Amino acid sequence: MKKTWIATALALALVGTANAQVSLYGLIDASYGKSLNSDVYVAQSKADFHSGGDNESSEGNSTTRVGIKGAFDLGAGFKANLRLETGGIDSDGQVNGGNAFFNRQAWVGISGGFGELRIGRQDSVPFQTMIDFDFNGASNGVSAGAYSGVGVWNRGRQSRSLQYILPVQGGLTAQLGFQPKGNYIARLQPATTKDVYSVGLKYAARDLLIGASFQTKADNTVTGFTSFAGSYDFKAVKLMLGYTDGGEADNGGIGKGPTLGIVVPVAGWTLGLHYAQNDDSALKIRSSEVFVNKEVLKNTFVYLEAGNWKTSKDMAVVKKSGNGYAGGVIFVF
Repeated sequence: MKKTWIATALALALVGTANAQVSLYGLIDASYGKSLNSDVYVAQSKADFHSGGDNESSEGNSTTRVGIKGAFDLGAGFKANLRLETGGIDSDGQVNGGNAFFNRQAWVGISGGFGELRIGRQDSVPFQTMIDFDFNGASNGVSAGAYSGVGVWNRGRQSRSLQYILPVQGGLTAQLGFQPKGNYIARLQPATTKDVYSVGLKYAARDLLIGASFQTKADNTVTGFTSFAGSYDFKAVKLMLGYTDGGEADNGGIGKGPTLGIVVPVAGWTLGLHYAQNDDSALKIRSSEVFVNKEVLKNTFVYLEAGNWKTSKDMAVVKKSGNGYAGGVIFVF
């Protein structure tokens, strides 16, 4: 009887996978250099070889990671979807510093003509809506938007997050999010004391892209997050302008200020610049990055990037100015 049940279970599993699409994916970033985090916050001035998961995923351009994604046909036009993605894998092979294994993504959902519904650990609505306005992919090591605090996408991942992605309508995409109080918004932040709601809107029309995002405050002392951005591709050059208001630093916010992005294609290479300015009176941060990258083989990219960071205020840093740089190879599978 036991063998019969086992055989039946295996047969059902094989039938179930006939309408399933499950795949392994990932990214490996191997670089040489040092990040702004290493230079400014921990004063490690020596450059080294790095995986994209080193030093809490602050090195190189992208985070080295592996994931599993799946889509299952439920019939009647519906699909079940899932994604599990590890935290950064460092040069010693350790995942996310020994902490939560699937730190980046761990969600399940359902999609159909109504759109898509997801629940679990996932990127925030502001990040998903606004990340396209960062032309260097929110670099781990030198991102002007991240290190200034005013990147238009600068809200972290959320656990136990419920998100609804509406169907695309004439180039307009919209996404809604809800996270109940008592959960973490991002690494190193305390648990929320208020329910957190978020919304993101993005409109694309040929070479024009416009986006806006909003996220409510996580507790009574921290201001909510609002950002706007627009980009236009002139072919010879692509420009981006953005603005973020993440609340006053003295009240637990991240500051506010503008961002600028420029990319130029040259002989198959992409050359770019980002500049961000945090005008909060307690921060006064100026951060910039320059970068060049190219896909040299299928799914294989090479890059060079450098960043500068400085402040005129007394902050929890070991240096009031610093530099970071990296040259590396990214393989995507």
